[in-house]
Amino acid sequence: MRSLQTPATRAINNAENRRQPISADLGGISMNDKAGAVLSLTILGVWIAFTLLGIFSPQFPHAGDWAIWVTAIFALVHGARRYGWSGSIAFCVIALVIANIYENLSITTGFPFGFYTHGPSLGPRLFNVPLMIGPIYSGAGYLAWVLANMILGEPSGRDDRFWTIAMPIVAAFTVVGFDICIDPIGATIAHRWHYLHHGAYFGVPLSNYLGWYLTTWTFFQVFALYLVMAKTPVRPVGLGFWYEVSAYWAMLGLQFPLLLIVVPLVVVQDSAGWNWQSTDIIETSTIMCIYTMLAAAVTGALAVTRRQSLTR
Repeated sequence: MRSLQTPATRAINNAENRRQPISADLGGISMNDKAGAVLSLTILGVWIAFTLLGIFSPQFPHAGDWAIWVTAIFALVHGARRYGWSGSIAFCVIALVIANIYENLSITTGFPFGFYTHGPSLGPRLFNVPLMIGPIYSGAGYLAWVLANMILGEPSGRDDRFWTIAMPIVAAFTVVGFDICIDPIGATIAHRWHYLHHGAYFGVPLSNYLGWYLTTWTFFQVFALYLVMAKTPVRPVGLGFWYEVSAYWAMLGLQFPLLLIVVPLVVVQDSAGWNWQSTDIIETSTIMCIYTMLAAAVTGALAVTRRQSLTR
């Protein structure tokens, strides 16, 4: 792992040496890194509360949906600390627009996810796609983008073409790890989406994951090019900024072991009529989350910690 002495890392080191907080201007609101951490961790706490309600309290059936919107809010606020409000909003808009285009395209043509439909429990729609789908992409996508940044490090300069190309590739692999965990549950136990062509992974076809990779890679690449062309200033941040994302991503993964506690053993069917045991699906998602999501969270945290120690 190499050490990159960029202006951002030098600013962090200088600020630490002077014992001064690093601050960011959020739309005219001055917020130092400590205040930003408090706000981000508060949002994470709200997400944990909604997620636990959704898992352990059947009387709150929509708590899990609220948690999705909270993750999107976290992405917007957390991203503003590094990219400013304009950059953070740009990421969310790019993700929402491109994801909606690809999802609508696939529903009507079968490309790139395959033919499928969304269940009525996902609520109101924009064209053929529920509004709930967009925040999944922007929220999880942002976390995966930051994790990729943690693993690859900072660019050597604004014209670092390797970084501009590598970041979307790594980020897309990271976020598909999340989809690998949630889609079998949504296709069987929750019946949130239905595939026309049966797949071997609890009814989910390979085309779904290839489509997820293409979709997320596309908006990651567009955002990477946006950062170059718009000359968006990337603000220096401390280690806490990165650890917050690792913690959030790890918490997203740890909800699957919790589901093992509450989901009863029942036989469920995928959209092709194949029978599966609910606990087998949840346990498989748990295994996958450990070696995809938790692996990414730990790797990212170790990478930034090691890189920071080399620059001191």
